[in-house]
Amino acid sequence: MTPLDRLEGFDDSIAALMTQWNAPGLGVAVVIGDTPVLTRGYGFRDYDKRLPFDTSTRFPIASNTKLFVALAAGMLVEDGKLAFDEPLCTYLPDLRFHNDILTRCVTLRDLLAHRTGITRHDMMTYGAAATPKHVFDRLHLMKPSAGLRETFIYNNVMYYAVAHIIERLGCMSWTDTVRERILEPSGMHDTSFLYADLLDHPDLAIGYTEYRDSHALRKLPTKRTSDPPWPSGSMVSTPADMSRWLSVLASEGMAGDTQVLSKRLLRDTMAPAIPIQNVATEQFGWWEVLNAAYGLGRQTEVYRGHLLASHGGDISGFHSKLSVMPKEGFGVGVFVIGDHCAALRDVVHYQLYERLLGLDITPWNERLFGLLESGRRAISAARSTRHDDRIEQTSPSHPLRDYAGDFAHEAYGTVSIAVENDQLRFRFRHQDLALKHYHYDRFDAETEDPEDDARWRINFQSDHEGELDRFVTKIVENEVVFMRKEFAHAPETLQRLAGRYETAAGVCAEVLHRDDGSLWLRVPGQRDARLIASRERVFRIASAPGSTFEFLERDGEITSLDQLTGAGRFVIPRL
Repeated sequence: MTPLDRLEGFDDSIAALMTQWNAPGLGVAVVIGDTPVLTRGYGFRDYDKRLPFDTSTRFPIASNTKLFVALAAGMLVEDGKLAFDEPLCTYLPDLRFHNDILTRCVTLRDLLAHRTGITRHDMMTYGAAATPKHVFDRLHLMKPSAGLRETFIYNNVMYYAVAHIIERLGCMSWTDTVRERILEPSGMHDTSFLYADLLDHPDLAIGYTEYRDSHALRKLPTKRTSDPPWPSGSMVSTPADMSRWLSVLASEGMAGDTQVLSKRLLRDTMAPAIPIQNVATEQFGWWEVLNAAYGLGRQTEVYRGHLLASHGGDISGFHSKLSVMPKEGFGVGVFVIGDHCAALRDVVHYQLYERLLGLDITPWNERLFGLLESGRRAISAARSTRHDDRIEQTSPSHPLRDYAGDFAHEAYGTVSIAVENDQLRFRFRHQDLALKHYHYDRFDAETEDPEDDARWRINFQSDHEGELDRFVTKIVENEVVFMRKEFAHAPETLQRLAGRYETAAGVCAEVLHRDDGSLWLRVPGQRDARLIASRERVFRIASAPGSTFEFLERDGEITSLDQLTGAGRFVIPRL
């Protein structure tokens, strides 16, 4: 019996699986060498409109984008413009990481293999219209949590850095490089780079998931964004194009008579760079998958004695898996709509290989479906206790107006806190949410969607004088401090504050308004100090912690610059 013969009955199997998992739609691409043997859609690409999922359906492949970026960078290596294992600072002298060890030692392989030791900083890019250069210039803000090459820590942001390197050294954007050097020679004309650009496309897949407390399906929101394509995972393709891609990968880089990718480069992407913990074996005793390791834009594992190179792709509403068995020349792609049935992609993926290899079917379906149901019950139970840590009958330490202002972080940007209708509001990028008091100086911002568990926990903190000058929150895996931004005075107000002031000891201090709009304090015998506005006509200077400087006004005229310290208020009249 041939591998193709072993796919007989697969359609019936898929129908049963989709019913069990309540999957709205699913696509499959299977190749043997350079020949597509099964390219098909099942169910609906738009469940509400009952539009069929077919081979032309546009589907976000999410992190399967990473292999394209790794290969584009690898082509520059082949061109002699870069190397996988030499320090990147050799090629990019302006490269700067959080510490000197990373700056001097990080290589292209480190970035592509998730082994820099730096945790995820996805909020640097999500909804921020971030470009690869924007991220590259902020690499120094990402503090590592482990040593270089010490452990596998998945990091989408590093692929932005790679995209910038591609543009700098290859003189072409990562999207143009992928399109001209990979997609077009492979005949992949229906693959593009951003889902938000396709919202009017007649063949676009629409994301769904189940409601939290029922198995009814709900459509996930889609909207246009200002984000440019993400090198970490924004590409969109079709089952038909993905069958062409799998054929290239399974045929050692050939597309027809064209050598699109060199054999050596493909081998480089599969070379193990960092081991991946085998959780399934350790936690559940499932031994089918062994020796998992990440290479460049994809991982390898031994699946029941056969080398398998794969990568998953997950984004809200869409889940995919693309892989090849290079020795056998098999390639499999699975594309699933539905967050609740994301693991179905793995069930179908492994089942297809077992059919092609003539192996008994491993009970992945029973295993993973069982985890789904138990996980759902656990989430429901946890949600009912999410406020158990709340301390009742506490109040904010300040009036609400004192919490308002703009708070900034170098990597993530600015959060605005405003008071509206006696309630705080939280504004960050596309989010505009009500902040509700939780306890003490903690406020929580939750979405209005009862199905969305996401929330911001904002813990305000005070400075030495008791003024609220920062808040702490958690973003992905990092605790982050947002500092209150300088109060923005009108330029004419700052000009009015400039002048000469005399202390009780007869020392003449001068307030200078410089051309860049900043205000400085000059005291004889001391270095000029910049006055940093904390609120209207109230300033601090870094060299005098514990002091504030307030300009007093009477009848429209500035009368004095008063210094408030722990010892009291010192009046410094204007001359």
